[in-house]
Amino acid sequence: MSQTIEQWEVEADADHVGAPFPYIGGKRTVAPVIWAVLGDVKHYIEPFCGSASVLLLRSGYDPAVHVETINDADGMVANVWRALRNDPDAVAKWCDWPVSHIDLQSRKAALDASYADLVSRMTADDTYYDTKLAGYYIWAASCWIGNGLVRPGQIPILSTAGTGVHAKGQRPHLGDAGKGVHAKSKIPHLSTAGMGVQDPYNTNIYTWFRALSERLRHVRTICGDWRRVCGGNWQTGPGRPVGIFFDPPYSDVANRDSHCYTVDSQDVAHEVREWCRGRASDPDYRIVLAGYYEEHKSLLEEGWRLHRWSARGGYGRTARSGPDTQGQINRHKESLFFSPHCLPLAGSRQGELFEWSQNCSATGESTEAGHEGDGSGDDAPR
Repeated sequence: MSQTIEQWEVEADADHVGAPFPYIGGKRTVAPVIWAVLGDVKHYIEPFCGSASVLLLRSGYDPAVHVETINDADGMVANVWRALRNDPDAVAKWCDWPVSHIDLQSRKAALDASYADLVSRMTADDTYYDTKLAGYYIWAASCWIGNGLVRPGQIPILSTAGTGVHAKGQRPHLGDAGKGVHAKSKIPHLSTAGMGVQDPYNTNIYTWFRALSERLRHVRTICGDWRRVCGGNWQTGPGRPVGIFFDPPYSDVANRDSHCYTVDSQDVAHEVREWCRGRASDPDYRIVLAGYYEEHKSLLEEGWRLHRWSARGGYGRTARSGPDTQGQINRHKESLFFSPHCLPLAGSRQGELFEWSQNCSATGESTEAGHEGDGSGDDAPR
């Protein structure tokens, strides 16, 4: 049964706990669209999870029924999710610190120096994580300008009140705490004595990270190439149908900065598209592929559907620096491609039908209105 975008938004908002750091190219603002076409899939896979914004906006998640798998090739990102799931208080302690330029430089140096060893350990042992590096990464990413956290020469964000864990008044909506001490999503008593740390700078961080730990408790977190979770044909084993959201680094066709991510590639999007093409006819697969229209428009000739939307600028609102900048041009190219067995988008907003015709014109024009993002940090231009 299909659901409207508005239904997904209301249900997700009731128990949503957001990512604690901004991330270039995240899809938080279009997550309701993605979940509306994926529906209540038994197994959900996000091979390029980044800030995991789509996963975290899922509504109706039940670990007794659903299986979820996330992966990221960036060891620092994967470490954040493993560490938050296993020891949220320790992670909170290491990122519980005000914005400081000198500390940013020293912590960035520590992240850079530790990267290779961290990835090696995480790849060899799927239970390994480092809470200090996780806390440092969240803290640094929340006060960093633009991309290139592992490259020198940047300064903390000074033009706004802060992002991520540094945003003033940041407190996620925690929803119903449940019944008894064993209820899922139960947040422990948060007095200073109960945290195991002394004089926390921001107690909201501990509340937030414990909520994330509860949400991630049963999520399988993988670190490595996207094929680690998409190799072979095992994806429907944990449950049918399987829903897969692909958000690979945009390709050379996208005309973007080629160094947006710690692990970057301008070829992987083409490889992902061909993998999707090979699974599209299987009714057990519901696939959503993100990219620019020009990258994957060939899929429309094979029964795929299209949803176009506009990003609002993202990190530092860099796309707003001028009407003819590449960022401004690219932000209107954002597209989601839905495989043939995805559910129909039966919702509407402001009287506009959110369902594309399968016979879109070659230029990408359609009968559906574009969706505007809200300009948050995880919607930066690719």
